[in-house]
Order: sequence, then structure tokens, then C-alpha cells
Amino acid sequence: MRRLIAVSREGARMGRFIAVSRSIRIALGLLRQEMGSLRVMLGYLLGMTFLALALNDFFGYAMEIKEPVNIWEAFIVMGNQSIPGRFWVLGYLFVIADAPFVRRNTYMLLYRSGRWVWNMGMLLYVLIQAFLYLGCFAAGSVIAGIPSGFSGRLWSSPVYLLATHSSNTIAEKYHIFFDGAALMEHMTVLQAFGITFLYLFCYAAFLGILLYVCNLILGGFWGLMAVAAVHVGGAVLSFAGRLHQSPVYYVDGAGSWWRYPGMMAVCIFAMAFVSMTAAGRVDIQAR
Repeated sequence: MRRLIAVSREGARMGRFIAVSRSIRIALGLLRQEMGSLRVMLGYLLGMTFLALALNDFFGYAMEIKEPVNIWEAFIVMGNQSIPGRFWVLGYLFVIADAPFVRRNTYMLLYRSGRWVWNMGMLLYVLIQAFLYLGCFAAGSVIAGIPSGFSGRLWSSPVYLLATHSSNTIAEKYHIFFDGAALMEHMTVLQAFGITFLYLFCYAAFLGILLYVCNLILGGFWGLMAVAAVHVGGAVLSFAGRLHQSPVYYVDGAGSWWRYPGMMAVCIFAMAFVSMTAAGRVDIQAR
């Protein structure tokens, strides 16, 4: 009897492993298809355009201070500018605007793998695109700072002056704002870089999963409307000081910076559960 139970448990584990591996293959296969799409390329181009504009302002400010900056700081400062930072996600939404990604081979995948595995593959694809999209932002900002910057764990003088509002006249000229005094006190540059990337990734993943779930259940129009409402509503709340997506507003030395990623993770898992329930009921062919 024990042997039968052990065999059944082993079989269940193997079944889960096979399902996960198939989901990963489906996500990577869709990624290969989509990266050659004109819509996806235009989405990345839009995002990199926003990045170039922000980099021009940041390095213009640094040049006027006449001090070198840490190559990791450009991404940190730009990613913590609240309202301006929300424009970054627009290119990503353009990249995944075609959710739930029904293609010519979708019906074959549904037949061979099942709806649950296919749905998991689509969710994973959304997360991969969020990571790649923001990875391009992070890499681009670091590369742009190499010619005139330095690397390491220490903060630079221009960013310190920016955080302590000692360079307000120059900062206003270049539209650069950074309330990062607490962040600089409790974190090194590399730690701040990582937490900023995590916050932006959580927000992008949340919007991406929301778009996918709404498109899967209700159709493309309602998905875009839901994401637009959440995005604009979040910007209004951030402007009013009610809800922020930047770690500079959560750092207090007591680990409170994990509160926002935790909240986003709960929302993402809840929407993923809804999608798994809905995937077995919706008429995917009609999409």
C-alpha cells in the first residue's frame, strides 16, 4: 500500500514537472514568434525613446554639476520619479496589447497540452516580456553612463545634491526630481538599483496580467479599458500622495520597502488564479 502511495506521489510530481516544462516551452515559443512582430518592435522603440529623453535630462544635469555619477544611478533616479516613470510602461503595454495571443498554432497547443498548461504559458510570457522590457531600460541606462561615470557601491555628489535639494535650480532646469535621501541612507547604489527594478517589474507584471485576464474573459476592448483605468488611477493616487510605486516612499530602515512588492504579488497571484479558472470555460476560438 505504501509503495502504491509512493508511486502515485511520484507520478503526480512528474505530471507537474511535465506541465511546467510544457508551459515554459510554450512561453519561449511565443516569445520567438513575437519578437519579430512589428508591434513588439515598435513597443520597445517607444520605451527606448522615453529612456533616451530621460537620460538626456539626467546627464545634462550631471554635466552642469561637473561631477561624475555612478553608472547605476541614472536608472535609480529615473525609475523613482513617480509620474514621469509611469510613461515607461506604455511601450510594454503596446508589446503585449495582443493578449491573449491566439495564433495559428494555438489550437494545436490546446489539443496537445490542455488549456491549463497553455494559460500558464501565456502568463509566463507576459512576465518574461516585462522582465526583458525593463532589462533593456536598465542596461541602456548603465551603458549610457559608462563614458562619464564610475561603478561601485557609493553614491555620487550630483545625486546626493539632488536628494538633499541642494541643487534645486539646476534640477528644475532639467526636470529632475529625486526624494531619495532615505534610500541613500539605508541602501547602497546596487541595492537601490535592484529594489527599483523590482518595483517597476512588479507594476509592469501587474498591468500585463490584468490586461491578459481581462482580454481572455471579456475581450480586447475591456482589457485595454481596465488597464487604462488602473494606470491613470494609480497616477492620480500617486500625485495625491495616496499610493506610490517608487521605493523612495517606503524606505524607513525597518524593511517596509517589501510592502509594495508583496501587495503586487498578491494581486498577480489572484489574477493568475482567475485566469486558470476562466481558461477552462471561455471560448478561446471565438477570440
